[in-house]
Amino acid sequence: MLTTRKAPIVTAVMLILSSVVKASDCQFPTLAHEHRDVATIRALELEWTRAYLRGDTDFEKCLLTADFTEIMRNGDIKDLSAELALAAKNRAKPLALGELPSGQVLLHGNVAVAYGRSSGARAMRYADYYVWEHSHWRVYFAQQTEIATNPLSD
Repeated sequence: MLTTRKAPIVTAVMLILSSVVKASDCQFPTLAHEHRDVATIRALELEWTRAYLRGDTDFEKCLLTADFTEIMRNGDIKDLSAELALAAKNRAKPLALGELPSGQVLLHGNVAVAYGRSSGARAMRYADYYVWEHSHWRVYFAQQTEIATNPLSD
């Protein structure tokens, strides 16, 4: 019989098991042989951008943690489900990748931060935070900051 004291333990075990099963379902070449190095983070950044522009939510589900959070350039905060919904909209209208800037990568133990400047309709700075878990990198936090233009500097 499942008591109220055992319910949280059972829930925790189920969450752990579902994350293990989910990780085993991730059969993407970019995610197959990850290393704890700058080159891997740069490759993941590129593949994440490609996946987003193609609307490939399966890839995003493998790369992003269940508690993924992002602060958008307008200050809105979104979670994993909102990220997947935004990416899914791109399935009907695949966007061109264009030239991507090569950002910087900081490694510190089991954490990596990829950051840089991207241009498009609006210039912005971005930072993507990765954590090394079970021999894989996962993105758990991201932030975009719009770069204010100074009309006097033009």
